Amino acid sequence: MASFDTGRLCAIVKILDKASSHLRLAARECARPGPATAAPAPAPDPAASAIVALLSVSEHASCSVRRALVHIRNGEAQRARDELDTARGPSGALAPAGIAAGGIAQPLPPRVTTALHLMLGITGFFPSETEQVLARAAVR
Repeated sequence: MASFDTGRLCAIVKILDKASSHLRLAARECARPGPATAAPAPAPDPAASAIVALLSVSEHASCSVRRALVHIRNGEAQRARDELDTARGPSGALAPAGIAAGGIAQPLPPRVTTALHLMLGITGFFPSETEQVLARAAVR
């Protein structure tokens, strides 16, 4: 039977949830209220788009790890492995190059910096490509 470090997986969920909270608040702070008239909406803010993309990565990974933990508790090792692969892999909203290309305003909002450091602290979880994008975003 496969062995899983459920303690580490639970810690990863907590870290990702904390990062998501910071990113959710940063996205709200970055969002501009729309005009009360029928004028066209302003162009989307690239910084807000990048923050939303990072939020999507964090939430996607957290949900997948949660599902993996359920499968582990149910004795479904292969399904748990599949969920962990999904959690680590790029989601449709991930697009690390899009995060890098979209850019995040410099200096980074403090909440985004905190979230990036939290996500980078989960060593060996994300693929190296994703870790590199997160690291580049954190040091810009």
